[in-house]
Amino acid sequence: MEPEKSQNQQQLDTQVLLANAKLALKGEYQRSAALISQLQALKIQLEQVQAENKILRENVSEDVLKHFEERTQAAEVRSLKTEVRQKFLEANGCKDDESFDTLWDSIKNKMKLKDGEVIIVAPNGTPKFTLNGNLLTLKDFIQSLKEDPISRKFFCE
Repeated sequence: MEPEKSQNQQQLDTQVLLANAKLALKGEYQRSAALISQLQALKIQLEQVQAENKILRENVSEDVLKHFEERTQAAEVRSLKTEVRQKFLEANGCKDDESFDTLWDSIKNKMKLKDGEVIIVAPNGTPKFTLNGNLLTLKDFIQSLKEDPISRKFFCE
C-alpha cells in the first residue's frame, strides 16, 4: 500500500505544483498585460509629445522668421526714409526736418525698395514712368513734389 500511497502523494504534490504554477503563470500574465498596457500608454504619450514638439519647432521657426522679416522691413523703411530725406534736403536747399516728416507721412506709400533701388509707385502698386518711358527716379519724384502745388509748401523758397 505504501507504493500506492506514495504514488497518490506524488500525484497530489504534482497537482499542487501544477496549480501553483498555473497561479504563478496567471499572475505573471496579468503583470505582463498591465506592463504592455502601460507601455502602450507611454508610446501614445510619446507620440503626442513628439507631435507637440514638432508643432512648437515649426511655430518657433515661423516666429523667428516673422521677427527677422519685420526687422528687415523696418530697416528698409529707415533706409528709404534716409535716402528720401537726403534727396529732399538736396532739392530743398535747407534743413527742415519738420517739413520733411510731414511730407514723408504723405508720400511714404508712393515708394518702395526693390532690389536696393527706390521705385516710385502708383496707388495700385505699379511703377511710375516718366514721359520718355524711363522709370521715375527718386530725384525726379522729389522735383515733381517741389513743383506740385500741394506739396510745394514743404520746400523752402
